[in-house]
Amino acid sequence: MKGLGYVGCGEVTKPAVMIRNFVTNDNVPLLSAGLKAERPNENANDEELSEWAVGVRWIKAIPKNQAKTFVGVFANQNVVCKLRHEQTLKFVQTEFDQ
Repeated sequence: MKGLGYVGCGEVTKPAVMIRNFVTNDNVPLLSAGLKAERPNENANDEELSEWAVGVRWIKAIPKNQAKTFVGVFANQNVVCKLRHEQTLKFVQTEFDQ
């Protein structure tokens, strides 16, 4: 099935914070930056339920319909995670020329 898998790799540039506290590199609060998500601030004052944001410098990205995967790939629904699964790490490095 296309559209499931890794669509990019990048480097974290800002630590994770609640969405209400995230400011873009252009010094714009994320909640004022014209997000496409529905109700991104719905739980912005609740640390347990709030969306969180992390700054990323994308090194390489591809369209989601070209997502890269393989049988046995490490999968995590979080947008950002540190890969420790050796087979997946090698796969992502190869696929994204890292």
